[in-house]
Amino acid sequence: MKTILITGAASGIGLATARRMAAHMQVVIADRNYEAAVLAADEIKTNGGQAFPVAVDVSVASSVARMTQEVAGSVGEVHALFCNAGISPKKPFEDWSEADWDSVIHTHIKGVFLCTQAFLPQMCNRKEGAIVTSGSDYSIVGHVHGSGYAAAKAGIYSLTKSIALEFAPYNIRCNSVGPGPIETPLIRKAMNDEQWARHKSQRGERVPMGRMGKPEEVASVVDFLVSDRAAYITGQIIHPNGGCVMW
Repeated sequence: MKTILITGAASGIGLATARRMAAHMQVVIADRNYEAAVLAADEIKTNGGQAFPVAVDVSVASSVARMTQEVAGSVGEVHALFCNAGISPKKPFEDWSEADWDSVIHTHIKGVFLCTQAFLPQMCNRKEGAIVTSGSDYSIVGHVHGSGYAAAKAGIYSLTKSIALEFAPYNIRCNSVGPGPIETPLIRKAMNDEQWARHKSQRGERVPMGRMGKPEEVASVVDFLVSDRAAYITGQIIHPNGGCVMW
């Protein structure tokens, strides 16, 4: 059975993807919150899948190196990678501190850089591999009160295309999934029930399809991009966004 490693896999889009991929792959649940990663892995194993939890801070090289060694010793080779870990602070541009900026850029762009660099050698040796990065509609358009997030997501898409070009001769594909408005715990946690219901309604009104998306709808795109059905697709960003951004 092949293995996929998913960062930020203990909740939201990462967890939905882990659950879906566990139907036909072994899943490494990599997350900064190790306790949540253990719970996610236990759930998958209870449902008949194979899962292995591991702690990682994708913005720190030594943490990624430890994760890589632990996975190699306990799981073996990684055949697919979903770089999904991210954070999304929101504040007016003038209120962003240097620490805010560094945290977002390091988690997103540096995290993709470190994780892909860690697993590319074994993919090159096999001459086979699939990498999916977590972009956004904001990879393409700007984001009011989310300038650092939009910059990071644009950088991830550019990095994705560069990896795709450089490693295509090794039969390694690298694509990005660019979700639109998705119902995730990251968005939900700052609101009470009334605020959340109002937010979903108001945000859904701005979506051509009339609603926010589900994490599972993003997971299905990742599943496709990792699979042989996408064997001739690389360097692309696919937007499960209900029609919010079309280009």
